[in-house]
Amino acid sequence: MKTHKIIYFFYIFIIFILCTCNDPVFYAISQEIKPIEPRISGVPTNFAVFDGRMYIASGNALLSYRYNKSAGEDYWKRETSPGGNILQIASTGDNLYALCTTDQNNDGRTTVKRLDKDNSIWLPMGGILNDYAKIQNIFAAGDVLFVWAALSTSNYNYNILFIKNGADALNIMNNQDDTGIITGAAFNGTSYFLPFTAKKTDKEKISGVYKIDNINAGAGAKTIIYNEKGNDINVHFNGIINLKDGADTILLISRNGDVYTVNASINKIPDVSMGRMSTGALAIWRENDQPDCKKLLLAGRQDSLYYSSSYGYSYGYMELELDTVGVKSGAGFAEPGRNPSSSTLLDYERYQSSLGKYPLNYLFQTPSEIDSKMTLFASTQTNGVWSYRVRDKEQKYWNAEGEDEPKD
Repeated sequence: MKTHKIIYFFYIFIIFILCTCNDPVFYAISQEIKPIEPRISGVPTNFAVFDGRMYIASGNALLSYRYNKSAGEDYWKRETSPGGNILQIASTGDNLYALCTTDQNNDGRTTVKRLDKDNSIWLPMGGILNDYAKIQNIFAAGDVLFVWAALSTSNYNYNILFIKNGADALNIMNNQDDTGIITGAAFNGTSYFLPFTAKKTDKEKISGVYKIDNINAGAGAKTIIYNEKGNDINVHFNGIINLKDGADTILLISRNGDVYTVNASINKIPDVSMGRMSTGALAIWRENDQPDCKKLLLAGRQDSLYYSSSYGYSYGYMELELDTVGVKSGAGFAEPGRNPSSSTLLDYERYQSSLGKYPLNYLFQTPSEIDSKMTLFASTQTNGVWSYRVRDKEQKYWNAEGEDEPKD
């Protein structure tokens, strides 16, 4: 009798194993990878290209990247730091800028420093910038650096300043008390676009885009474009990018994941939304460096209120197909790997159990002249810099960018 019970429970166990192996949760768990200790840990900044290398910072450390085995150079190099805690970096081509703390009496003051190709010394930006105690953000578009600054660390009335062609001083774009929070900058060859959110009343906010057609005009040069609802705005634009298509389309994404284009007006693209919250991270991914290659828009997602009964991870990024005139007709956002023929990767479950766990601040694909593999990188909110590249067993997947030399 005991023998029959043992055989019975053995068969039950085998059936249980066979069933659970086909469960998506168990399969996803089986695809989990051992995390690599990140070379660049903490909360990294955005990425920037300067003098033939890709730059990124974390804390007070500034690093640059270039991968060319034949050149025999270090693919990651620690660069001279501008000092203080580096909050953002930006490149206008011939100049690299850093927004960093001054570390003077821990008073919260920040400053902007500049490094040009002919000078290895970081120099603080002088002139009118000295009047500002708090520099909140810097963004590069074309050869212009935009700065969002306040006269006092306790004053929330900010001004927009700009530096053109690496000049030694900043210029005031406006000095209005209602200047909104600037969340990015983009250039389409003729105009500059800066999305903003500003107070309308104590309980209401307005949002839109500053459009600047004549940067040399300085103060008063900008015009304000609101979205199609005019001043009745509940939209917060937290990302902007030039799609680098035939029309230099400027695309916006809102906090709730909706997608818009902007030029003379702001227009929502019908039926194109992540359906999830956006972190504001935007990047263009190209299959190769050929003009007619496959292109995708990558957008960071943040689903802290979203829950799936089959799997709990809901961060990372989503993908949207592009063509030569912008967003591909009929295209919608998809999760990486769901459709491998039009995705940055092949294995959805492995992505979901790795980078899909983490909210992303920035995404960036290296240009082919910096890395012939055009490696895709991600700056996570708390878990350092990650990359999608070939690792052990010649398999390509997301993991933290580690100390070891790449295998591809």
